[in-house]
Amino acid sequence: MTNPSTMSGAADAESPGSRGRSGGAVPVLAIGEAARLARELKAGIEGAVFGQETLVTEALCALLAGGHILMTGAPGLAKTTLVRVFSRHLGMKFGRVQFTPDLLPSDITGSDVLNVDEGSGRRSFEFSPGPVFANLLLADEINRASPRTQSALLEAMQERSVTVGGRLHQLPQPFMVFATQNPFESEGTFPLPEAQMDRFLVHTLVDYPDADSESRILREHAASRLFGEQVGEKSRERSSTALDESTVQALIARARDVRVDDEILAGIRDLVRSTRPDDPLCPEPARKQIWYGAGPRAGISLVSTCRALALLEAGESVRWQHVRRLAKPVLRHRVRLTAQAMRADFSEDRLIDDLLARVEAETANLARGVS
Repeated sequence: MTNPSTMSGAADAESPGSRGRSGGAVPVLAIGEAARLARELKAGIEGAVFGQETLVTEALCALLAGGHILMTGAPGLAKTTLVRVFSRHLGMKFGRVQFTPDLLPSDITGSDVLNVDEGSGRRSFEFSPGPVFANLLLADEINRASPRTQSALLEAMQERSVTVGGRLHQLPQPFMVFATQNPFESEGTFPLPEAQMDRFLVHTLVDYPDADSESRILREHAASRLFGEQVGEKSRERSSTALDESTVQALIARARDVRVDDEILAGIRDLVRSTRPDDPLCPEPARKQIWYGAGPRAGISLVSTCRALALLEAGESVRWQHVRRLAKPVLRHRVRLTAQAMRADFSEDRLIDDLLARVEAETANLARGVS
């Protein structure tokens, strides 16, 4: 299999895809330098978001893979704080939309505004961009808005652009959506459309912090150092080591060059296909528990996030341990169980564990992590 990293070089810096929004060339990073920058970013974020290592890792994988993340968890678990900390350590524009039942699509994308010249009386429409025109967009409590409004993000998430009044407007690059939702309250909420769920690269389940982390949160609050409780300029200041847009794009480009061997790709293919009840690879006991399985986008997403995790660990190739680590956040929102399975307390995560074990049993090298 051809290693994509052997194809990168000085020529990449001259390609259109290697230029930042300002037109400057995106630097080409060696694996060691890229891994160092990614680890420093991770350490900086974990220095302000306590007890959420899983959330931080999966959010970073989504960023480095050029995708979006859906965070599901109870209120007060640092989901919103995470996005603000990301903004502090990335020298990029931050936007926020508080989703409510009366929110309109134009409140997200922006709209054409009629301007009247006082001198000539000439009238013209001018586009007024909405909060989606940011590098990092927090879609807070996304499931509180109507499906019509939720779908306003579809084009932005997939095409990195919005169409208003028949005109196409490109979004800043890189562009990442951090969406949050509360799993406990169903009153006044609307389930996300399946098409939009599939646009999220990762679906993270945010859990409560452990006792030591919660103690640290309380100590930081008592000392008035807890991030998110500061006001004024202090709350908006950038980190002295904040990464700019071109460096983030270089990290994303470097993650795409991480090698994925054929055996790993075959394992990912079999794992994804085994989630489909009509596929021969789906085990017989699981067929009655699955309503529908993951599509090809799931396999693409798993490859991308595994490359990002390998980069975080300074690896030059994806190993099966990366697939095992990210299979649940990538697949859990792309598989739907039957009502009977859910009544029996059978979960998507349990299904994915069973399918992983089956794939590993059939391919011993994957289970040992030597590939």
